[in-house]
Order: sequence, then structure tokens, then C-alpha cells
Amino acid sequence: MMRILYDIVFFIFSIFYIPSFIAKGKHTHGFWSRFGSVPREIQESLKNKKVIWVHAVSVGEVAGALRFLESLRVTFKDARFVLTTTTVTGHETAAKFKKPEDTLLYFPADFRSAVKSFINAIHPSAVILMETEIWPNLVFELDAKKIPLFIVNGRISDKAIKPYRRVRFLIQNVLKRFTAIGVQDEQMRSRFVELGAPADKVKITGNMKFDWRPPASPDPLVAAMQNYFKQKQSVIFMAGSTHEGEEERLFETYTDLKARHPELVFVIAPRHPHRLESIETAAEKKKVRVCRISYILEGSQDSLNAPQDAIYLLDKMGVLASAYEMADLVFVGGSLVPVGGHNPIEPAFFGKPILFGAHMHNFKEIAKAFKEGGAALEVSETNLAPTIERLLASRSEREALGTSAKHLIKNHEGSVVKNTNLIAGVLK
Repeated sequence: MMRILYDIVFFIFSIFYIPSFIAKGKHTHGFWSRFGSVPREIQESLKNKKVIWVHAVSVGEVAGALRFLESLRVTFKDARFVLTTTTVTGHETAAKFKKPEDTLLYFPADFRSAVKSFINAIHPSAVILMETEIWPNLVFELDAKKIPLFIVNGRISDKAIKPYRRVRFLIQNVLKRFTAIGVQDEQMRSRFVELGAPADKVKITGNMKFDWRPPASPDPLVAAMQNYFKQKQSVIFMAGSTHEGEEERLFETYTDLKARHPELVFVIAPRHPHRLESIETAAEKKKVRVCRISYILEGSQDSLNAPQDAIYLLDKMGVLASAYEMADLVFVGGSLVPVGGHNPIEPAFFGKPILFGAHMHNFKEIAKAFKEGGAALEVSETNLAPTIERLLASRSEREALGTSAKHLIKNHEGSVVKNTNLIAGVLK
């Protein structure tokens, strides 16, 4: 009865969601895969193979999944890997960096028929979900077929825990069917157990985000950017993954600082590229000139020698993490506005001094570790400009922040190996 109730609720949700899904053009990406259909040639290539299916939702989870796959590949040398994503940007990132021999598909919607068809098509020996992907029909189908199912890098955010508590009667029946759950810290372990996961199945394996590494071959755009800014001998302030409401504040900050610091260059990388035009409109209202990086480097910008008073927009997805290497100072977006923040680990890997706002609740434990470890500074709208100016004047403070950030990463790495061992302990 519980599963029938879930099917009804999910069907009703889909009726309201599908128009938005189509309006955003997502139906043009992996439509049949999302409903459980797998091309015949892929089915044939996986036939009679030991298949390990790893699922990651979006760009952030995909980056961790790709590194995790490399560790799994060493342990399970005879396995074939299927990687699924939910978002289009996550899929594009995976397509760019995955191994040629790995299969990439879109994750099936949690209709009973869709997940059953998908499972029957790829015949997985094990399924691994990144972070928190609790899909009842998928779990029930895997459990019925006795296919081991894992969560790694598990987390339940402050925002998610409240609705999960309201449907605990359903969630506990799902969580108890997982083979093992690797979580990021003690708080996450408590939340999974509270929702009904058997305590002996939930293990603290750390946060795999700390094991992030840049791609071996940087994107050509990043290499071109490095050369471009090196010639200008600039001091680069890079604001990564910004959201609506933050760019306007950054424009004001830039205007405030530029007259006193002509060497300062702002690079803004919005979280969502579809917002580029609205950002340009906002810049025009603030009387700030902006230039898209790709336009300049490709020679299609009117001002090829971009003016010194221009802000650069990083307008290509999937390259921000590598681009952090060229920055002298980094601001992590989604944190001046109540979005929840983004991952500060990527700039920390390169030893960059990091700033973020107060709204880091999606990375609460990481943000806390960064602040307590002297690896980042929390800023507000009012003190953003003064903090940047202070750091521009103090190379030693910038270097101290960057060194602390690098040490913090080093002290927390190793989660990929722990999660690999968790999987291997069962499958072997």
C-alpha cells in the first residue's frame, strides 16, 4: 500500500513538473533514457559483464563521482562502469571528462516501469548513489533483485531534513534496504539513523569533496585565460558560482575599488550561464562595462583589447574549478544571498585566499572548518570591499589564508579510499 501511495504522489508531481521540464528544453536531452530506455548497442556492450552503476546528480557530484570511479577502477579491474546524471550540465561535464570505456546515460525517472526497464537493460552488479538520492521505486526494485545498493558521501541538508522527517514512515522502509551508507560526518550519521537507516549500516567515511583534483588536461579556454591575464600583469579577484543579487553587489564593490587599485581585475563566473544576458543588463544599469571571456579570446568582442575598467564574465560551464588556479583572491558565490553557498574546496586546493558570505548552510561543516582553521574569511555586503582592499594591501595575509586552506584540504583527504573500501568490503 505504501508503494502504491508513493506511485500516486509521484505521478501527480510529474503532471505538474513535466510542463516546466519541457519549457526548459530538458526533454531534448536523454528523453528516452529518463524513461528507462537504453540503446541496444549499449545493452550488448554490457551483456555478461560485471556492471557497477554510479549515479551523480549535477556538476558538483559528477566531479566527485569521476574521481571515485578511478579508485573503483583500481579495485574492480574487471568491472564496467555506468555513470548516470540528472542535470544537463552534469551530463555535459561527465561526457567531457569520463573514460571512453565508461557508459554515460541520464538517470531514469522514478516510475516503477522506468527503473525496472533500466535495471533490466544494464544488469548492474551494484548501484552507488552519490550524496542523497533516495528514490523508493529504484530501491525497491534493486532490493527485489538482491542487487547491492550504496550511498557514498552521504549528507542530508538542513533544508531537506524537515520534509524527510514528515515522511519518515516511508523513508525508513526505504533506507533499511540499503546495503551500506557512507556519510560525511557524525551529524549526517545521526540524521540517517533518525530517519530509519539501521545504525550498523551507516559508516562515517568523510567528505569526498576534500579529495577533489583538477583535470589532468585543463580546458583550452582556461589556458588561454591564463596567458591573457599574465600579459596584463593583473591582480585577479574571481567570484565563482554567483547568483542573482550578488553580481550587483560585486559591481558596486568593483566601482569602489578600481580607482584606487587599477591593477585589479574582476572575473565573475555565474552559477547558471543562462543568466548572462540578465547580468549584462544589470551591469549596464550600474554603468559597469562587462566582457564575456570567450568573446574576447575568440576575437568576436568589439574591444579585443578589453578596457581596464571592464569586468570579465566566465561564460563557459565546467571550467571554473580549473580557472581558480589563476586567481589571486576568490569569493565563493551563493553565500551573500540565502542560496546556501558553494564548494570552497576547489580554490583551496590551489592555496587561494577565500572569502564567502554568511549563507553557507549547504556547506555548513566545511565552512565552519575553513573559518576555524584560518582558511577563509566570512564577509557581508558592507565589509566586502574593505576586506578585499585589506587583502590587496597585505600579501602576507593572503598567503597565510591560502596556506591554511591547502593544509586543511590535506588534513581531510582520504574519503575516496574509505568509500572504496566500504564498497569492496561487501562486493568482494
